[in-house]
Amino acid sequence: MSMRLDYNEKRRFNRMQVDCVVEYRLPDGGEMRQAKGQNLSAGGVQFEAEREIALGTQLEIIISPEQKLTPPLEAVAEVVRVSPSPNGGYIVSCCFQQMRD
Repeated sequence: MSMRLDYNEKRRFNRMQVDCVVEYRLPDGGEMRQAKGQNLSAGGVQFEAEREIALGTQLEIIISPEQKLTPPLEAVAEVVRVSPSPNGGYIVSCCFQQMRD
């Protein structure tokens, strides 16, 4: 594998590819929905959802790793980008607003 030494990372936090379940709840307080996690950083998460979610929506999020050694991450996050997925759903990018205990 070759590395590009001239590449200048513009992100505040590095992304880590994940393969886990992301559960989210819309502000209406309805049931938790499940999505497929794609990547995670200290600043946010990206997942593939079945339905489109409006920009600016505040979501309750629970990210559950496959290995039970690590507890789930619970947060409130704001949707900052939504784009169609090649799989027929939507790629949703969120920025963490608040971490929960």
